[in-house]
Amino acid sequence: MKSTFFLMLGTSVLAVSAGVAAAQDAVDLGEIVIQSEEAPTGPVVGYAAGTTASTKSGRSLLETPSSITVVTTDQIEDTAANNLSEALGYSAGVVTEAYGADPRFDSISVRGADLQNQIYLNGLPFSRSTRPNYGAPSLDLYGMERVELLRGPNSVLYGSGSPAGLVNLIQKRAQFDGDTNEAGLHTDSNGSYYAFGDANRVVNEKLAYRIVGKAGNRVLGIDEYDNPGAYLGFAAKYRPTDATTAEFLLSYQDDDPDSPSGAPNGLIGTASDETLRDFYFGNEALEYGDRKTLNIGTQITHEFDSGWRLVGNAGITKFDWSYSNLSVGAVNGTNVSRTQLLQDEDVTSYAVDLRLEGAAYTGDLRHNLTFGVDARRFEESAVSLFHYGQQEIDFANPDYSPITPERNGASWYANKNVTVQQTGFYVSDEIDYGNWRAGLALRHDRNKSEGQSETLYSVPGSGDFPGTVDLTRDDSATTGQASLGHVWDNGLSAYLSYGTSFQSFAEPGDTGSALEPTTGEQWEIGMKYLPATVDAYVLAALYQLEEKNRAVYVQNGAGVRSYEQVGKSRVRGLELEGRANLVNGWSLTGGYSYTDSEIIGGDEDGNELGLTPAHTFKLWASKEIQAGPLAGLTIGAGARYIGERYAFNANANQLDAVTLLDAAVSYNFNDGTELQVNVTNLTDEAYVSSVGYFSTYYGDGRTFSATLSKKW
Repeated sequence: MKSTFFLMLGTSVLAVSAGVAAAQDAVDLGEIVIQSEEAPTGPVVGYAAGTTASTKSGRSLLETPSSITVVTTDQIEDTAANNLSEALGYSAGVVTEAYGADPRFDSISVRGADLQNQIYLNGLPFSRSTRPNYGAPSLDLYGMERVELLRGPNSVLYGSGSPAGLVNLIQKRAQFDGDTNEAGLHTDSNGSYYAFGDANRVVNEKLAYRIVGKAGNRVLGIDEYDNPGAYLGFAAKYRPTDATTAEFLLSYQDDDPDSPSGAPNGLIGTASDETLRDFYFGNEALEYGDRKTLNIGTQITHEFDSGWRLVGNAGITKFDWSYSNLSVGAVNGTNVSRTQLLQDEDVTSYAVDLRLEGAAYTGDLRHNLTFGVDARRFEESAVSLFHYGQQEIDFANPDYSPITPERNGASWYANKNVTVQQTGFYVSDEIDYGNWRAGLALRHDRNKSEGQSETLYSVPGSGDFPGTVDLTRDDSATTGQASLGHVWDNGLSAYLSYGTSFQSFAEPGDTGSALEPTTGEQWEIGMKYLPATVDAYVLAALYQLEEKNRAVYVQNGAGVRSYEQVGKSRVRGLELEGRANLVNGWSLTGGYSYTDSEIIGGDEDGNELGLTPAHTFKLWASKEIQAGPLAGLTIGAGARYIGERYAFNANANQLDAVTLLDAAVSYNFNDGTELQVNVTNLTDEAYVSSVGYFSTYYGDGRTFSATLSKKW
């Protein structure tokens, strides 16, 4: 391990700048050298990655003018992260578990926005709906090599999207550095269990493949809520010549995630939070489902003799999900009303991204040029049926015998069929002049949707209230990015960047027509530290982000929910994040964020954005004992602080701040066998993670887990 040190997160920009000047006087390192020949999609030893695959650029993280987090496999394993939310739980400014423990999707709030529908897989969009903030189906984290969070507008790279950022999952790829194997078993105190395995094979110098699998059942704090299923991933890499590389990626996931109902708002305060968190308000007779997710992708890279290269990335996603669940409603004494939701979703997505990259010179300026085109087609068919008036449950004396569904009460029906096509053309110029860096990028998109949404609200004795919304739209947008930065020879950089975004929705609004596109813009200034001789990555960023025409979910007096669009939201903040592998077996990761959010215009003018705390702080540290009788033992501990925040934009419900503690201990035997024990929420804090219109959702309680694995 390299001799390293860790720059403390609290170091101010002025102090760092002063250190730069001193370091330059003492040592001239000459040409900047990145930490290693790390592949942007490949494995990383430790927590500190030096590259990212998500920016479609050859620049290292040091020279990329934006705030980016790369969560590596080592960090995922050390913290025993089961899903995307847990993987990003120690990242600066990220608020997770917005709806408590929910195996259906991952809720991730960044810079005042929910990114649960801003998920990408291998650089291509991965979604289940055109609705804003409608969770993409969760993918098994064991099949992923990296989790990459790009903060800020990225429409110039990916087209329609949130100005707050996106998450790109990098699937485990075939490697040419030898045959490797892993197998293991996992269990936890909730009753979860699964087996997993990973095998990489090098056939010859031209062909390698990899198979990743996992099967079992993840059980939540309430036994009745679980997710039995299996994941299978396959990757192959073929190099017919030194100039051409072709990768094939496939994953298939078949599972049945339950939908936790939360605790009814009417009971909050009548019993302890621990009792409400652990109480089952559902009925297994009306809670079932089947979810299947198939992803097929290819990526081909060809290097020309001129130094230019052509990169093609294409993928198909097929997603089918049908399920039934119970949600809670009004409370009468200790009796809780319930509603059954029957949902059937069928989604097919096609995407392709083709770009030509190369360098050109004008005098002393080096231009790293990219010319690209991407296109996607998204076909969504979704049927939702709410049956109100299901048999109530008595909180004081619950009866869990199977119930018969009620079909004679009020109901609400929605049938959405829509096809969205997007085509984008983009060009970027990354300019190098000595130690100065500059960037310019432009993109033009056309986003076209065709389809409709039909709804029917039926009230016995009052008649039916049908409605049809035409979702046909034809929108276009031009977005861009500009940046200026400087890279010092000791691995420090500073940058100023500006970016814009747009986002289009094929979804009805509260006006009876399709939602209008939103636009966003952001200014960001930051500093980074990623030296060649130090296995560390530190960033500090100040930003102002504005979004116009923001879509938010509201509910009318009849209990029907829809989207309305507010005038503008503005978020200003500071983010500090660092990760490092230190001498003597220490590893660290953590971050701090300050966020100031405001709604400008509309009925909630001057309010803060919901689920956007002013302060968050996270820190995880682990120590591996490398010598003596305890050699092979690693001890880790972490703390996550989430500050006070409002549940809604209306600022009516304020959620208390909470500090969560985690811990881990593992022992690595000499033969590649490792036993690891983790505990999350060590003090078993019962805390409210969010409040819905009828339900209150609690975060995960204390969970012990054990993993036995062997690598060879």
